[in-house]
Amino acid sequence: MIRALVIGFALLASPASAEGWSIFKLGSYSDVDDCMQRARDVVSRYMFDKGGAETGADSWSVYGYDLEPQAQDVVIMCPVGGGDMVNAILVVQSESEAEYRVQVAEDLVQMWDER
Repeated sequence: MIRALVIGFALLASPASAEGWSIFKLGSYSDVDDCMQRARDVVSRYMFDKGGAETGADSWSVYGYDLEPQAQDVVIMCPVGGGDMVNAILVVQSESEAEYRVQVAEDLVQMWDER
């Protein structure tokens, strides 16, 4: 019985071991609108070039869902911080292997820097 429980827990833990987050600061800006436009452009370009399911936005965040490879979810946030500066932050979350999450994050950072 104990052996079966240990095997069961090991099987449950295996898929979750790949789940994770990658977080990057993209820079600081003086205007939320500029940051948001850049975020929209980058997420849209990524989805057009590499694939993804859908995108959305609210007042200070742009979302991309199921970006390829391996269904990565991303958000680029443009919150106003201290000194009224806007801090652009990228978060990539997935349940896939870290290599795919890092690949998507690095590609988005490169697109952000190129714009």
